[in-house]
Amino acid sequence: MSTRPATRKRPAGALAALGPAVTLALLMGLTWLTTFQAVSPSLGDGRLAIFVGFVLLAASAAGAMASAVGLPRITGFIVVGMVVGPSLLGLLPAEAVTDLQLIDGFALALIAMLAGGELKVESLRPQAKAIGLVTLGVTGVVWLGMTAVVVAVSPLIPFLSALPFWGVVGVALLLGVWSANSSPDLTVAVIEERKAEGALAEVILGVTIVKDVVVIVLFTLTLALVAPLLDPEQPFSWAALGVLALELGGSLVLGAAMGWVFSQYLGGEGKDARSPFATFLFAYLMLVLVEQFHLELLLTGVTAGFVIENLSPAGDKMIQGIRSVAVVIFAFFFTVAGARLDLGAVTQFWLAASIMILARAWLTRFGTRKAMRWAGTGPHLTKYSWQGLISQGGVSLGLILVLQERFEAIGAGVLALAMAVILGNILAGPILLARALAAEEPEEETA
Repeated sequence: MSTRPATRKRPAGALAALGPAVTLALLMGLTWLTTFQAVSPSLGDGRLAIFVGFVLLAASAAGAMASAVGLPRITGFIVVGMVVGPSLLGLLPAEAVTDLQLIDGFALALIAMLAGGELKVESLRPQAKAIGLVTLGVTGVVWLGMTAVVVAVSPLIPFLSALPFWGVVGVALLLGVWSANSSPDLTVAVIEERKAEGALAEVILGVTIVKDVVVIVLFTLTLALVAPLLDPEQPFSWAALGVLALELGGSLVLGAAMGWVFSQYLGGEGKDARSPFATFLFAYLMLVLVEQFHLELLLTGVTAGFVIENLSPAGDKMIQGIRSVAVVIFAFFFTVAGARLDLGAVTQFWLAASIMILARAWLTRFGTRKAMRWAGTGPHLTKYSWQGLISQGGVSLGLILVLQERFEAIGAGVLALAMAVILGNILAGPILLARALAAEEPEEETA
């Protein structure tokens, strides 16, 4: 028998992550020397171009590190954005994050089109009942449950404890319906990274997108109804509901019209493949029109992608064109998203936010499983679907910013609390979704 001592092997994940970690450290040092040792502090001297390159390279290294240890690359993108953003190292200062938002919006337009292109009518038709019931079930359960949770934890939240009881109820109703929102952009990114197909991915994506629209409508309605509870000088206004109807209706009309026009341009199966640059120009034009008419970019892009995919036989070519550069799009978008998060909110509201994160996850699981049983789906969908509905992202932040602008007295506190909650969900959501998509589906459900 050999007496040679056994050698202890280092984990393969740790070795694989070592190279990207060194690369990331060198990138950070080089960026610091290049940008913060320059004489001029202005971004107009070329530093913005450096920041764009730094975001893409740092995201690539961080994504490789995350993948090496079994996490979604998206998690690496978000984490490195948080680390280099204004809240920690400041390698991406606040003014740089603001200046990068135009490119960020362009990336979101492409992500939205990709999400819409994933919604194929023939694939969704068998899952329509499950998507509808889960959307209603999760929205209702999370809204009511989180309203009660926010009221219960209000003594832990200084700006809420200072309000009268009905004021607390008003904020709780808003945060309750806000908690029902999920993130279509994160969902699409993880599904694309994992190259997931099948009923589970279709249901999760369908519910996420439909629920996104439902929550936007309910949030705006609730905001108009509870305004007198938070500020007696702001009575109920039908005008706000009219603006909402115009924004949502206009987004659907614009997306459908642009999608139809682009589907005609793509032509049929026999047509030569169009240049992918045409898709990028189309996305940029959409971004310009949405900003011009004050519409909802995510809804417009999803509608356009849906129409293109389902009307044009060549729609798959557009989707493949976006997929070919999806890694770059996701890297930029989610790194900037991570940099926008205010990490100071965690220290301020960590206990209340932790309770809200755990309660939201449990309520989402409960509501999803109940709705799946009512829909008569198989055990695989019933067991795992809820894990794809945890992520929160840009729309969640956008709704809170609306609340902040409407009620200045509590706006800063609400934004900080929401940031702490979003931080937990934006990190946990992709991991849970990747775990659900990786679960092996029984043969009887995939047959």
